[in-house]
Amino acid sequence: MTFAVLVLVSLSFQTNLARGAIIPIQHIVILYQENRTFDQYFGTYPGANGLPMNVALPKARGSNEIVSPFHLTNTSTRDLDHSSRVARIAYDNGKMDGFVYAEGSDLTMGYYDHRELPYYWDYASKFVLMDNFFSSEMGPSLPNHLYLIAGQSGELTENTQGGTCESREICQGGSNRTSNNPYGLSNNLTFNFTTVMDQLDNRDVSWKYYNGDKDNYKDAGYWNPLPAFASFKNNPARLNNLAPNDQFLVDLAKGNLAQVVWVIPTEDESDHPTANVEVGQKYLVTAINAIMQSEYWPSTAIFVTWDDYGGWYDHVAPPQVDTFGLGFRVPCLIISPYAKEGFIDHTQSEFTSILKFIETVHGLPTLTQRDAMASNMLEAFDFSQPPNPPLILPGPYMPDHYPLTWSQSATQAKDLLANATSLKSQALAANFNNSEALSTVASATDEYNLAQQAFAASDFPTAQQHAQNAINLFQRAYHFEQANTVQEDNAYLNYTLVTAAIAIIAVGTVVVYSARKKRAGKRTQQSMRSNLDNSFQM
Repeated sequence: MTFAVLVLVSLSFQTNLARGAIIPIQHIVILYQENRTFDQYFGTYPGANGLPMNVALPKARGSNEIVSPFHLTNTSTRDLDHSSRVARIAYDNGKMDGFVYAEGSDLTMGYYDHRELPYYWDYASKFVLMDNFFSSEMGPSLPNHLYLIAGQSGELTENTQGGTCESREICQGGSNRTSNNPYGLSNNLTFNFTTVMDQLDNRDVSWKYYNGDKDNYKDAGYWNPLPAFASFKNNPARLNNLAPNDQFLVDLAKGNLAQVVWVIPTEDESDHPTANVEVGQKYLVTAINAIMQSEYWPSTAIFVTWDDYGGWYDHVAPPQVDTFGLGFRVPCLIISPYAKEGFIDHTQSEFTSILKFIETVHGLPTLTQRDAMASNMLEAFDFSQPPNPPLILPGPYMPDHYPLTWSQSATQAKDLLANATSLKSQALAANFNNSEALSTVASATDEYNLAQQAFAASDFPTAQQHAQNAINLFQRAYHFEQANTVQEDNAYLNYTLVTAAIAIIAVGTVVVYSARKKRAGKRTQQSMRSNLDNSFQM
């Protein structure tokens, strides 16, 4: 009864939020990577709840031989055991001291920082980094992928049945691993619970699931459990919402981005050991750059997260909210025009919090008690702030400097471009008439465009050169126009002076003529009077 009331209140609140147009998010993109903990990626990030000083773990239970965290320089390592069984040993009833002996390896204590992960740290610096974000279940990929789309795992705790799927009514079947589909699931495996895709379809909200397993993108797998759901098996046409993950960039470029999107990487792009983390960064940067440069950026929220702990150490004991989790902390980045800039979010969240965000934006009912109780992550956004500009990477920033700061050459190029931009706007508004000025403005505009292109390519010396050329040419155009204006003014002045002189001469002529005429009149009058006087005397 309590859960039913909670769901009802939650649904009512979410619907009011969505209908009230408080949230200007129209597109949600989830980029779901693999097998890393927060401490392994962001344990030394400034201001975050990262690796404690002097932390060290025993090599064996009760042993005095210890292992401290150490910096990894190899961007590709072997895989670690991240099964539910090993995770529970590492957890050690919340002591978080069993990772080394659970793995039988010191490797679990290795971490990366800005030297290996510059772009992930760049996003954290300009957008939101969640440092209290947990996987949903203390185990591997499949259970956590299920939580991301359904708010539960059907009581699965491992990637295959293996005797761990306690509820035969909820999930049946097992693994179908082959050389062509190493993460495949048996066709006999069926999940009989509701997904958020079912809710989205009920509300006519478009969605798409881009699968990195390009040759088997409509087959059920650890990273793509959708085809194993009864609702998809009973209606195979729904599988048309699945596509290979390289189709994502195509759909984005063509203006066909669905309202809610999951993008699953290929194995090489996934950050899953033995994959190279440099390859994973390049893949993510390519996808995020494409979103930021598209028409969709102003209305998009991007969530970047990793599906399980991968066997790597993290020092924060996950709260145990039920039998299955939470699992260990994993990184989560929130990237959006409305994400708070440089914000480290300490709110307790998990994969079902992303579900809760989708439900909040689209006014959907919650699926389980997990997403009903989860945070909706709205605290990471400020919908009243001026929208964040895109962060196109690689960018004009000082290496190894956080918070993210412009380099000196980039700053100089940016300032010159700003000056050129102002002059360009003035020139276009001036409506020049002089042909030489107009030709110079055209040349200046060409230099300006070259400066912008060089700046976008992070070639700042070239950008400075072209920007300065543009400034010089815009100023020269003003000189030509002013010279032309002076000539016109001088001609007008000469015309005015000549006209005035003519007028003065004309006036003088009239005055002289009038004076002469007046004197002549006086002489005539005097002559007539003299004649009359003479006549009277006679």
